[in-house]
Amino acid sequence: MSAGNIASPPGIQQTHPRFRFFLERVQDFIIFGLCLLLFIAMLVKLVHIGELMLRGTDFSKTIGDVLFVLVLIELFRLLIIYLEEHRISVSTMVEVGIVSSLREVILRGVLEIDWRQLLVLCAFILALGAVLRYSGIRVTDPGKYTS
Repeated sequence: MSAGNIASPPGIQQTHPRFRFFLERVQDFIIFGLCLLLFIAMLVKLVHIGELMLRGTDFSKTIGDVLFVLVLIELFRLLIIYLEEHRISVSTMVEVGIVSSLREVILRGVLEIDWRQLLVLCAFILALGAVLRYSGIRVTDPGKYTS
């Protein structure tokens, strides 16, 4: 048997295609339900933000709510990407982590956070930024970039 004729090991896709198809459809239905719930949560939060703006409430709470809606939008986008491509987008998850972290800092106030917690948060955001920057780089041919 030559190297080109090696059969791939039997997997889920080969042995149970109907079962896999059914499980993927159930999973798509669950993700669709989550999308619907996130959409409803965004609408409710927008109404809440509108009420806060009319009452003239604290600025940091309003900004925190706006950032929360942005987190929900990113999560919604993550679920849409999953429905389309059946994969999780690392860059979208990192963006959600960054915005969520900054939201907490804004809500608590930078001056009220202990300096050690702020230092750890800065390191966390820098690490997420590095992941976001370098997560899309894939080397297909290792000799291509060397001289």
